[in-house]
Amino acid sequence: MSGWFFQNMIWASVMLALVLIVRLPFARLFGAGPAYALWLVPALRLIAPPLPGFGLDISEALPDLIVIEAGQIGVSGINAQFSWIDGLVAVWAIGVAAFLVWQWLGYRAFLTRLSLSSRSVGDHRGLPLVESAEVSGPLALGLLDRRILVPPDFVGRYSAEEQRLALDHEAIHHRRGDLWWNHLAILILALNWFNPLAWLAFRAFRADQELACDAAVAGSAGTEARSDYARALVKSASPAGLIAACPLNHADQLKRRLKMMKNHSSSKARLIGGGLTVAALAAVGVTFGSPGLAHPHPEGEREQRTERIIIMNHKADGAAGAAGHREHREHRTEIRRGANGEVQLPDCAGGERTDVNEGTDGQRTRIVLCSQGNVPAAERAQRLQSTRDRLANDSGLSAEQRQRVTAALDREIARLRGQ
Repeated sequence: MSGWFFQNMIWASVMLALVLIVRLPFARLFGAGPAYALWLVPALRLIAPPLPGFGLDISEALPDLIVIEAGQIGVSGINAQFSWIDGLVAVWAIGVAAFLVWQWLGYRAFLTRLSLSSRSVGDHRGLPLVESAEVSGPLALGLLDRRILVPPDFVGRYSAEEQRLALDHEAIHHRRGDLWWNHLAILILALNWFNPLAWLAFRAFRADQELACDAAVAGSAGTEARSDYARALVKSASPAGLIAACPLNHADQLKRRLKMMKNHSSSKARLIGGGLTVAALAAVGVTFGSPGLAHPHPEGEREQRTERIIIMNHKADGAAGAAGHREHREHRTEIRRGANGEVQLPDCAGGERTDVNEGTDGQRTRIVLCSQGNVPAAERAQRLQSTRDRLANDSGLSAEQRQRVTAALDREIARLRGQ
C-alpha cells in the first residue's frame, strides 16, 4: 500500500512539472477555464489506484524481491529495527502533520478575528455579505457556511458596477466549488511539503483559478463592464493572504489578469478542444507509470521468486520475541511456538531451504535461507552476494551476529557457485 502511494506521489510530481510547462500556452490556445482544469491531471494521478497489468511486460527489468527478516529469541516483546528509509518516512509524516496543523491554526485564528470585527450587510446572489476589517478586498469564504467578505470601505471605494462585478467573481468561486478544490490542493501540498515543485504548482494553480473566474465574469460582460471589472481588480490588489479562501486581490498576477480581460474571447470549439485535451492527458497520466503496468504478473507469481533470509538469535532462557524486518516494503513476520514450546520459523512454502546454526548452545544464531521459484544457482548466488555485502554493514545487527550471518551466506554463495 505504501509503495503504491509513494510511487503515485513521484508520478504526480512528473504531472505537476508537465502542467507547469504547458499551462500558459494551453491557456492561450484553449482559454483560462480549460487551463485551470489541467490541474485535475496531477490530482487524479496522485489518487489513481493500481490498474490491471497490460501492454509491455517490463517486470524482468525490475530487481527481484529480497526479504530480510531479523528476529531475536530471548528478549521479551517486540524490538523494531528501523532503517534510514523508516527515518525518512517518519520525517515526512511529521512534516505533513506540522503543515496541516499550521494551516488549521491560521484558519481558526482568522475566523476568531473575523467574529470580533464583522457584521452582516446584506446578500449577493443568495450568498450572505459580511463586512470585516480583516479583509482588504472581496473574499469568498466557507465550505458549508458560505459567505462573501468585503472591507469596510467597499461601498465608498468601488462604484456600483464595480461592486456587482467583484461580488460576481466571488459568487462564481462558490458556485464552482473552488474553496473545496483549494482545501484539496492544501492537502496535496501537505503531502509534498518537501517538494519545491509542489509549492510552485500550488501558486500557479491559484493563479489559474483566479484567471478562470475572471474569464467567467468577462464572458458575460460587455466592453464597458470589463473596464469596470479591471478597475475593481486594481482597487483590490494586495499581497496574497489566507490560502484556503478565494480573494479577489492577488497583486502578483494583476498584469496577466488585466491583459486577459482586455483580450478575452471564448468559443464552444475552444472549450470542447480544451476539455478533450485535458481528458486525454488525465487518461495518459493515470495509466502511465501505474503499478499495474510495472507489475503485470499476479502478486502471487512475483512472490514465488523471492529470497528470504531469516536471522534468529537463540538464548538459553527460551523467552521469545520478534523484531521487525526490512525489505522494499516493511511488514512483520510472526514467530510462533509449537505445542512443545519449540519456536516455529516460517517455512519456505515448497522452496529450497538452507538452515544454518552458528555459535554455542548458550548463544546461537540461526540463519534460514529460503529460495522460492526457479531461480538459477548463479543468479541466486549473485543476489545473496549483494545482500551479504549490505548485511555486513547493517547497524541493526550486533558485530557477532553480522559475523555469523556473513559466514553462513559466504558458505551458501560458495556452494551455489560450485554447482
